[in-house]
Amino acid sequence: MAVNSINPRSLQALLLTALSKVNETTSPQPPVSNFQTPSPVEENPYQSLFSNDGFDPSSTGGTQDLTQQLQALVQTMKEITNLLNGEQGPEEQGVPELGGTPKNGPTPQQPGPTPPEPTNFLSQPPSPGAPETQKPTGTQAPKGNNPTGGAGNTMDFTNDGDKPMTITFTTNPGQQQIPPLTIEPGQTVRQEFPQGWSGNFRSDKGDGTAVTLGEVAFNGAGNQTFYDVSYIEGNNASMTIAPETGPGKTSGTLENLVEGAPENILARDANGQVYGIKKTTTSEVRDPNIINYYRGKVGADEGYVDPKDDLSTLGTSDTHLEVHLKDVF
Repeated sequence: MAVNSINPRSLQALLLTALSKVNETTSPQPPVSNFQTPSPVEENPYQSLFSNDGFDPSSTGGTQDLTQQLQALVQTMKEITNLLNGEQGPEEQGVPELGGTPKNGPTPQQPGPTPPEPTNFLSQPPSPGAPETQKPTGTQAPKGNNPTGGAGNTMDFTNDGDKPMTITFTTNPGQQQIPPLTIEPGQTVRQEFPQGWSGNFRSDKGDGTAVTLGEVAFNGAGNQTFYDVSYIEGNNASMTIAPETGPGKTSGTLENLVEGAPENILARDANGQVYGIKKTTTSEVRDPNIINYYRGKVGADEGYVDPKDDLSTLGTSDTHLEVHLKDVF
C-alpha cells in the first residue's frame, strides 16, 4: 500500500499535538495588539500544515468548528491505524518514524526538518571577561646561537698576552669561510660556527711557515665536538682549547715553548728574527730532536707532536669551546 511508508502512530501524534495547540489558542489569553510572525528559526515545523488548512490565529470565530473537525479526524485516523495494523504481518508492525528508512519499500521522499548548521566554537568571539588566548611564541635562540645559520657552535677567543693578536681561519673543503679576528690584550671575542663546521685557526705572527694550529670539528660522530692543539706544523703562539662547561680535557699549553729551546730548532723569518719553533714533521719526515723537545713540554694526550698521537684528539658533548692564546714574542 502507498501509505505503508507513513507511520500512522506518527500521524496520530502529530494531530494530537495540533489539537493541543488549538486548545491553547481557544483558552483565554491577554489581548495582543499586533500578532508577530515567528522567525524562520523559531517556526513550528508543523506550521505549514496549519497554513494549508486555512488556520489563522488572528481571525474571530471558526476555531470551535475546527476543533470538532480535528477531533473527528483523529477518530478517523484511529480507525485507519487499526485497519493498517490488521493488514501488516507481525514483523512489519514496527514502521519507522518519518524521515527513517522503512524495512520494505523505497525511502520516503519527504525530508525531515532541516538540522541546524554546526557551530564552529573556535571562530566565536570570547565571552566578556574571558582571558585572552595567548599565541605561542617562537623558541628563543640559546646563548651563542648564530642568528645567521649557526647551530649553537661557538668558540670564545681570549688574548692572554700584552699585544694585539690576529687569528685567521682555514676551513676544510666545502665549509663556510670565517673572517679573521683581531683580539686586544685581555679581550675575549666570541665566534660562531655553522652546523658541522671543521677547520683550523692560528696566529698570524711570523712568516707562516711555522704555526701553532688549533683544530676543531663540530657536530661530529654522536654530535661530539672534536678538538686539539697541534705542534706538527710548528709553534708561533701559546694556545689551549677546552670545553666551556661540558666534560673534556684541556689541549695545549700556555707555556712559552720558545724560551729555553735549542738554537737549531728555532723558527726565524726572512730577516732572521726568531718568532717560534720549527715543525716536527716535513713531508712525512719526522725530526726526532724537535719531537723530543716538544714531548718534554706536551703529553701525548695534550697536543699533537707526532702524527701518530691519536690520544691527542679530544672530544666533548659541549658545543662551546674556550680558547686562550698569547704570542711568544
